[in-house]
Formats: sequence, C-alpha cells, structure tokens
Amino acid sequence: MRLPAKSVFVRKPQTRRRELVGRRFSQSLLAVLFLTAVAATFPGHAQEGPSPTLKDLVLQAISTHEMVQRADSQIRRADADIKLVSSALLPRLDVNGAYTFYADEQVIQLSDDESFVIRPSQDWTASVDLRQTLFSGLRDWRARDIARLRLDIAELDRSITISDLTLEVAAAFYDALALAQWVDVREIVLKENQNQLKVAERRYEVGETAIADVARWRAQVAAAKQALIVAEGDAKLSHDRLRRLVGLEELGPLTSPGPIPIPGGAEAELMEQAYDQRLEMKTLLNQFEAAGLLVKVEKGAWYPELDAVGQYFQQKAGFPANNWLSLSLVLKVPIYDGGLTRARVAKAREDVREIELLAQTVRRTIADQVDSGFLGYEAASAALDAAAERTEASRLAYRQVERAYRVGEASATDLLSATTEATDAETTQIVARAQREYQAIFLRYAVGLPPLPDLDFRQMRDADPQE
Repeated sequence: MRLPAKSVFVRKPQTRRRELVGRRFSQSLLAVLFLTAVAATFPGHAQEGPSPTLKDLVLQAISTHEMVQRADSQIRRADADIKLVSSALLPRLDVNGAYTFYADEQVIQLSDDESFVIRPSQDWTASVDLRQTLFSGLRDWRARDIARLRLDIAELDRSITISDLTLEVAAAFYDALALAQWVDVREIVLKENQNQLKVAERRYEVGETAIADVARWRAQVAAAKQALIVAEGDAKLSHDRLRRLVGLEELGPLTSPGPIPIPGGAEAELMEQAYDQRLEMKTLLNQFEAAGLLVKVEKGAWYPELDAVGQYFQQKAGFPANNWLSLSLVLKVPIYDGGLTRARVAKAREDVREIELLAQTVRRTIADQVDSGFLGYEAASAALDAAAERTEASRLAYRQVERAYRVGEASATDLLSATTEATDAETTQIVARAQREYQAIFLRYAVGLPPLPDLDFRQMRDADPQE
C-alpha cells in the first residue's frame, strides 16, 4: 500500500534525526565502555604525576607509620633487656675509696716510749672488690633465656604489625582506586546527559517533542551533577585517608597491582596451613616457653645463693695492717620470706594458664579469618563473574535498543536507560574487581602468607631506615 505524501514527508526527517541521535549515543556509550575498561586496567591514566603501586605505598607506610616504629622500639627494648639480665652472670668489679675527718685520733699506748695510732684524725681507705655469683638457683641463666625469647616475640610482633598494616593499606588503596574510577564514570554520564538535553531542546524547537521531555532531561542533568559532586567528595576523602595512612604529603594517581594470586587447596588444608604459618602461633609458643621459665625463675628463690668475693684493701692507719688481700665465700640460705616466693610462683603459673587460654582464642580467630577469607574470595569471584555477564548483557541490550531507536521502535528515554544500565554494569564490574583483589590479599594474610606476593613482611627489617 502506498503511503500518503504527507506521511512520507513527516517521517523521513524524524527517522534521520533518530539515526543521528542513535549514532551519537552509540559513539558516546562506546567511549564510556572504553574509558571504563582502560581505567580498570590502567587506573589514573588521565592524571599526571608519579603513579605509586600498592607495594610502594606499603613500603612507605612501613617507614613512617607509628605502629611499626613502636614495634621497632620494642625490639630495641628487648635487646637491651638481654644485655641487662646477662650482666648478672658476669663478675662485678668495684673500686671504693673514702677520706674521713675525726675530732681526734685514737692511739694505743704500748709503753711510755712507744704508742700506736689506730685511727688518725684524718683517715683514708681504698679497696678493690670483685664479686661473682656461683649459684643462685639458675635464676640468672633462665632470666637470660626469657629475655631472648622476648626478643624473638618482639621481632615476630613487628612482622605481625607489618602484615596488619599491609592489610589496612590494601583496603584503603582499593577503596580509593574504585572511587577514583567511579568519578571518571560519573563525569562521562554527566556529559552524556548534557548532550541528551541539547538534543531534546533542539527537537522541542522543531516541535518533535514536548516540553516535559526537556524538563526531564534538565532534572537528569542536575541529578548527574549532584552524583558527580558526591563521588568526587568520596574519592577525595578516600584518597586523603590513604595519603595520611602512608605518611605522604602528596599522592599521585594509583596503579593497580593486577590479579593477586591466592594459595591453592581446600578450606581444611588452608586452615592447617594457617596454624603452621601464622606468626601469632609462633609467638604463642615463645610466650608459653617464656612463661614456663618464669615459673622456674620464681622457684629459684627457694634455693641458696653462693657468692665469691675477692678484695684488696688499703688504709692510712697501720692497725691491724696498712693493706691486705682476702677471698670470701658468702652463702645465703632463705628460710622464711613471709610467703613472698610462693605468691610469685602462683602468679607465674597463672600466666602460663592465661597463655593456654589465649592460644584457644588465637586458634579460633585464625579459623574465623581463614573461613571469612576463603568464602569471601569465592563470593567476590562469583560477583565479578556475574558483573562481567551483566556487562556483556547490557552491551547487547544497548545495541538492540539503539537499532530499535533508529527505526522508531524505541524512544530516546529507552536509549538513555540502556546507556545508564551499561554504565552501571561497568561500574559494578570495577567495584567487584577491587573487592576480589582485596579478598585475595586477605586470604593470603589469613593463611599466613605475605599479603602481597612480591613483598615478604618477614624480611621487612631490612626496609627499615632506622635499623
């Protein structure tokens, strides 16, 4: 059937206009998808300046964060304690001297012609004393062993602190990374809405659309501006938080480390691996051994003490002699101390019991972390796969809506909805990818591996500039 001339005349410009708008939206959407894909692969590409990686930021945080510095202080303190308790095993050498004024001198009159001064009015004495403990219930030796164990504990605590700090930096890093990419997407969405508003205004001028359609797009542009402002504020907050956490004055665009490898094996295998590799378990072993030695140290107060004392003595007075050399053995046998030693032993035994209970808490916490990391990574991987499927589906839906719009079977609103859905799908995929990488880092941390595969926190003492 042949259409009236008027129908052909009216339909042809509308079809061409729809095709033109459809091509513009097609090109714009492809630009959004391309920019989002590039942002996910090379974050911060549109910014200038150095691009620190996650490893760079972790190393920076290790060198500046106060928690690591306090851990370093504990190591130095423990090392000083070893020297302190070891000094009790060494002999003690003292030099003593005195000069004394008396009101008068003391003289022994041996005969009418002979006398002997036993205390001059101005007297002086000098001595060199050497003391060595021969036996003290092995308390000094065991105290040194305890100090060495505490040094090992302090070094393990430093590695644990660095591991926890790495996890904290990773969480802030991926949060800032995802929000920065979200800002890029919001900027593109705003531009697309502004372009659509211009198209709606031109169509209204030629009578092809109603004023309500223009008002809708104006409201849409205002909403997009508001969303962009909120996204920029969130990105700025997360970026500043990361900058303060790592101790930098300026922080450039971030660079993603790429996929993080995870440990293989079933959840039960990872649980056993965590019990073997987690530094908290090794710390508990040292704490338990140190507490057991402390019980023996306190019991040593019931044993006798034997000291050897050597002395060389000089004085001004000649009574009984001007100088002499002596060697003494001093034995001290404790008889009664009012229950002091018994109370100290009881307290030390309770410390052992407390560590046994702490071990149960640590094992349960490790099990919860492995369970959370394993299931969290599986859920994050599934969410990323679902986001990828959604992205593909939204792209296909957009192409179908775009073709329908060209032939007049879909409106510009349908096309914008398809564009928004494709953009949201890309954004969801960005967030899902960041969540999966963080869950991979957390799973490595829970199992006892270095959170970052290229950064072993057990060797981070070499990276400390204070060492």
